[in-house]
Amino acid sequence: MEIKKVTLVTVVAVFELGDRLMKDLTALGVKGYTTGRVDGRGVHGRRLAGLVDASNIRIEMLVDPALSKKILERIVKKYEDQPIMAYVQDVEALL
Repeated sequence: MEIKKVTLVTVVAVFELGDRLMKDLTALGVKGYTTGRVDGRGVHGRRLAGLVDASNIRIEMLVDPALSKKILERIVKKYEDQPIMAYVQDVEALL
């Protein structure tokens, strides 16, 4: 393993978008990601897991900067009317 500079992309969306998002990410070239169910409150209101409502999904992936830009562009084009947010961070990771 070695330390590499990469971009961490985090996407948080309603759980129902999870499968669609992961297919889009894979089609863009994302080779791996980590997912988790999360709850919280933000600009789209409070989102809690319950009998009727599912929690949000968080998808995190380590990619090169060029791919991170493509991911954000895809989210803007295909998901702009959905409750979704994404952000990127430059990080160092053991790969």
